[in-house]
Amino acid sequence: MDSTSRRIQDILVRQGQLIHGRDSEDDTGMTYTSIIEWKEKSGLLPSTTSSEGNQHQNETRQQWYETGYDYWEDESKCPATVDGVLGGFASLSKRDLEGSADFIRNMRSSIRPELKLTKEDNNGVPTRACECGAGIGRVSKGLLLPLGITQCDLVEPSPRLISSAPEYLGDQYSSRCRFFCTGLQEFEPKAQYYDIIWIQWVIGYLTDDDLVDFLKRCAVGLRKGGVIIIKDNTCEQEAFIVDRDDASSTRSLPYILAIAELAGLRVVHQRFQDNFPTNIFPVPLIALEPMD
Repeated sequence: MDSTSRRIQDILVRQGQLIHGRDSEDDTGMTYTSIIEWKEKSGLLPSTTSSEGNQHQNETRQQWYETGYDYWEDESKCPATVDGVLGGFASLSKRDLEGSADFIRNMRSSIRPELKLTKEDNNGVPTRACECGAGIGRVSKGLLLPLGITQCDLVEPSPRLISSAPEYLGDQYSSRCRFFCTGLQEFEPKAQYYDIIWIQWVIGYLTDDDLVDFLKRCAVGLRKGGVIIIKDNTCEQEAFIVDRDDASSTRSLPYILAIAELAGLRVVHQRFQDNFPTNIFPVPLIALEPMD
């Protein structure tokens, strides 16, 4: 049976990359010899092509998203604050945003000068960005709008978090934003609409199939010269680590790049966030564009 996860695993094997993984230390302690073993044991990939197998896969996929939704809707686990959306790491927010701004400035000055940030850059045409998995709008407020983006669209599945965004943004910034309460697996950007689609600390909540499909839709949503930017945790000793508490997975950098390849994207610019503590996952920034 051909599937996105099988194709990803094939790419990693051809590249000589890791394909094994495990559950997080806080979970079951399960280990997996391959991506396919994990997906089959979790029910996210049927071991047969029968209708019963496909039905079970669909039910498991739905439960995966419901678990993540319930986690982020729980005020006790995620207050509608910067510290809440960063899982207790509010102290990293300033460094994170500064690193992201430096990444964009560097890319624009030497690699992607056609990227438009301000209305003035774009011959008077308003520029637009989309913050995916926006939470309360931390990246829009601390990065995208200060860089001069005219309008930000915030996409977030948690009604509780997205409803807190206007107050967090303040009148000056919230008036330049639109708010969409939906999961990324269902979000469909308008064609040729955005200059930047920013996807940070959220791809782990999407299954492989849904992430590839979402990135394909994002590619359609880019204006000429625009970029998709993924910023997320990565693991180095395994291909993936599964967190069952919030239904997420941390992927290796080669795993993420294989997904981008299947989505028809290529890397424009890539580097790792610096100045983060050494005891947390490495965080790359990856700017992507359509291959054709």
